[in-house]
Amino acid sequence: MKKKPVKKAAPKKPLQKKKAFKPELPPSLSRKANLIIIGILFAWALILYGNTVFNKYSVDDNLMANNDMVRQGFKSIPTIFSTFLIDEHINVGGQRSDYRPVAKATFALEFGLWGQKPGRSHLVNVFFYFIASLLTFYVLRRLLSNYNILFPLLISILFMAHPVHTEVVASLKSRDELLAYLFGMAGLYTLLSYTYTKKFGYILLTCIFYILGCISKLSALPFLALYVLVLYFFSNLKPRAMVFAAILILVAGLAAFIVPRLFLPHTFRTNFYFENALYFEKNFWLRLGTAMMSLLFYLKILCYPYPLLYYYGFNMIPLTGLANPLALLSVLIHAVLLVYAFVNIRKKTFLSFAILWYLTAIFMYSNLAFPMVGVVAERFVFLASLGFIMALVFLIFKVFKTEPKSLTIELDSRIKIIALAAVILIPSLILTYRRNISWRTMDSLYRKDIPKLENSAKANYQYATYLTRIAYNDENFLRYGASNQFLRETIKKHLYRSIKIYPSYNALNDLGTVFLFLDKSYDSALYFFRKTIALDSTLTPAYVNMGMTYRQLGKYPEAMACYQKVLDIEPKEIKAYFAIADIYNDMGDMSKAIHLNELVIKQYPDFDMPYINIGNYFMLKQDTAEAVKYWEQAAQKSPTAELCYQLSMLYRIHKDMDKARYYYELAQAATKRSR
Repeated sequence: MKKKPVKKAAPKKPLQKKKAFKPELPPSLSRKANLIIIGILFAWALILYGNTVFNKYSVDDNLMANNDMVRQGFKSIPTIFSTFLIDEHINVGGQRSDYRPVAKATFALEFGLWGQKPGRSHLVNVFFYFIASLLTFYVLRRLLSNYNILFPLLISILFMAHPVHTEVVASLKSRDELLAYLFGMAGLYTLLSYTYTKKFGYILLTCIFYILGCISKLSALPFLALYVLVLYFFSNLKPRAMVFAAILILVAGLAAFIVPRLFLPHTFRTNFYFENALYFEKNFWLRLGTAMMSLLFYLKILCYPYPLLYYYGFNMIPLTGLANPLALLSVLIHAVLLVYAFVNIRKKTFLSFAILWYLTAIFMYSNLAFPMVGVVAERFVFLASLGFIMALVFLIFKVFKTEPKSLTIELDSRIKIIALAAVILIPSLILTYRRNISWRTMDSLYRKDIPKLENSAKANYQYATYLTRIAYNDENFLRYGASNQFLRETIKKHLYRSIKIYPSYNALNDLGTVFLFLDKSYDSALYFFRKTIALDSTLTPAYVNMGMTYRQLGKYPEAMACYQKVLDIEPKEIKAYFAIADIYNDMGDMSKAIHLNELVIKQYPDFDMPYINIGNYFMLKQDTAEAVKYWEQAAQKSPTAELCYQLSMLYRIHKDMDKARYYYELAQAATKRSR
């Protein structure tokens, strides 16, 4: 029997591995298109903020742009990176906090390049704003690669034009906020590059940008959550890869916070009720109610940015519980937003993303997690405003039934969308332009805003102290102060208003000094110093001021008792010894006055002030020779310009030209050092 031929089985094809999905980079724009977009955004930044180049320094600019450290130029940069932004001990309270070296270093670089020119510093701020806005566009372009380019471009243009950004751009102090946003967006751009290429270098760049953002200002912190949000909505990374990226960025953020604390001194800050009542309020329902009022405020200034003010504080946003109808309205609005976002989170809709961006970015400033200085501020909404604008532009497209993902949009729809955007942009431009002018100087800002800050205790206090400094620095005013009644009454008016809102010991003590030094009304001065001490019996400046008042009245025992109280509270307060010595001298007991100063010399042999004091006592006795002997010893310790000029003049009168020339040269050298 013939065997049937066995059919050979067809050779099996080797199994091919299924290719993993790899997201592709969005189609790049042509070089011409990129240049056009860069040109549009650059021109728009100049149109919006070009008039800030005429601005000088304003509120809090001394912290960043206008201080002795920055004026050292390039050589101050190592010091800037090894110190806090604020390190001051003041008469009432003090603060050492806020590590923000990046922004401050940019001002030192500017000073090293061209000196102190506030107009150029404002121009640099405009440039940073342009770069931040450009990054915003390119990040959106990557996120929305399958959307019509008009969509991210319109978001970027409307974002740039929002008047609520004026504090960030027009205030030099707020460059820290601007740089925190800029580096945060740069990190988001490189993070998206990582999702496309899986190159580890991009995630390292993201960590570096995040660190730079955090040490510009801690406003960059929410970017960690925003990075995760973006990865969820717009990447195909597996959960494990997302967690890996988030942990790396978190470690970078912790390093930015912890490493500087290894070499920086301990922080401290005196919190004041008139800055934020929540510093002293532990009731959860009051904290929640006030937080909801804060969130409602942010929505209000995003929808209707007027009036914009340089400071808020207590009691602009009242301390309130949830029974307040406005707090309940805020709960309702934010609950609806949150529910909508989470209902649609699995669908990954754009509106859901925009809402979550806004809520994530604004949460830190809601006063719920921790109280914010000033309760609310326009700069706090900077990052969150991008989420608001994204939602706004999305709704504009929907109003005209236009799909943002459509690569071709009919001319009629484009005209309608651009026309509606223009209706928003024109008033925004006008408001921004005018607000920039308000920020021109400290004086212009105060005068513009104070009429709308009747309920802000600190704003009224700040304005009063600003006017008081003007008065104290004007020799003619101090000499003929009674003739300038308007200035004196304006100072008192705003101190009274501050005290009416909240009777802080700062305002009470300062009002007492106004009556003491400007009004020469000693009984009124004593009244307010007593009220100050009733609030805080350990407040040494109030006792010092009261002692000066009693001395003016010739009540020497009462004055001595005040200075003795200062020494009971602060035994090392040398100025109190000097004040008591001066009182002894007023009473005709110069030997006791000299003895007290000699006790200070024994304890602090390098201190110049005791020698100056003793010299003054002898000069009052018309014993010039003894006075000069002590003043020369003081000059050996500390050759100040004032003292050396005085010695030069005395030697010139006595025809000793060699010593007159010697002290004149010392005085000139001291003057140069002080500049």
